[in-house]
Amino acid sequence: MYEDSPWQRTGPRLGMTIVFWSVAVSTVAAAALLVVSVVNRDVPGVIGFAAGTVVLGHLVGFGAHLWWRPRRTAPRVALLDGAVTFRFSVWTYYWLASFMIMTIVALLFLGWIADLAARGGAVVVEVMAFGAAAFFGWRLLRLIFGGRGGLLLTPAMIEHHGPGFVRRLGWDEVAAVVAGELNDAPLIVLKPGAPARPDITPIAIRSVWLVDDPVIVYRTLRHYHANPRHRPELAGAAGADRIRQRRFATR
Repeated sequence: MYEDSPWQRTGPRLGMTIVFWSVAVSTVAAAALLVVSVVNRDVPGVIGFAAGTVVLGHLVGFGAHLWWRPRRTAPRVALLDGAVTFRFSVWTYYWLASFMIMTIVALLFLGWIADLAARGGAVVVEVMAFGAAAFFGWRLLRLIFGGRGGLLLTPAMIEHHGPGFVRRLGWDEVAAVVAGELNDAPLIVLKPGAPARPDITPIAIRSVWLVDDPVIVYRTLRHYHANPRHRPELAGAAGADRIRQRRFATR
């Protein structure tokens, strides 16, 4: 059975779509000017337009990845460490790491320029730039060395392994599985009921991280939330087979 999407609208709103295509056109223009600069042996132009092409191209790539990835007809669910797992997208890690690296380079360059200025106000800018670069460097290391994340489903709980963090929520602690939106992209929220633990918090799963169609993940969570007797399947291949075959039901 193929389910209808709980998200009535896909892709960004009109305003963001206009911005996206404006950036895409700017990327093509920057690439064309880069070629002209290379032909004319204009070194400053080559450096400037090459940097512009890379930055704008990554913005376009990330936007396409966020809003217009094709729907996957076959779930890529895996069985890892005794848990049915929806893996996170390697491409999402690439886009985020790339933006962090470009931000760090820009901040270091700004700090270097401020250092050359050697003035009172420039010192403040230098400290702020190097401090921000250190912060993004820490976030980058956390992203890279945290390992590839995923959403792990066990008979007892849901484990959300994000970039640098892990959140756990027992099935019996989940009050509702809600379909929402964030930045015009699907968002799945697991809302807890009356807190049984002081550290209990909602789990928010952003579709940009998922390899699989968020509709599949949403229906899977709803099925096992509504059917406790089926949860033991999540310890073995039976759970993965149900998801691949899309045998979902909610009461």
